[in-house]
Amino acid sequence: MIKFSGLDIKISSESKTALSNAQNALDAKCIELMRPYVPVAMERFANRGKMRDAHKQESPGVIVNTEPKAQQEYYTNKGGSGGLRGKLWFERMVADHSTELEQAANEGLKK
Repeated sequence: MIKFSGLDIKISSESKTALSNAQNALDAKCIELMRPYVPVAMERFANRGKMRDAHKQESPGVIVNTEPKAQQEYYTNKGGSGGLRGKLWFERMVADHSTELEQAANEGLKK
């Protein structure tokens, strides 16, 4: 077992700002690109169709879906409506759009 601890890296304030901009750009792009992958035809829920619009950046690098049934749907949705919608939407979006996500992060670094 290898345990790493106590690593102290000095980063300039300009670099911290650039990294923060890159993370925010990446988070925004993820939220934008995830929308077509999130299930919407959920007749059994009163808030049907709202889950695709319920993603938000909770903190840098942490995107959450605020709908109550989102976690259950994330792991168990069977898709079925065709297209991109179904379970594990974040992983599938990343696999399909890795180049675009990389470009968004790079553009964020340049700001």
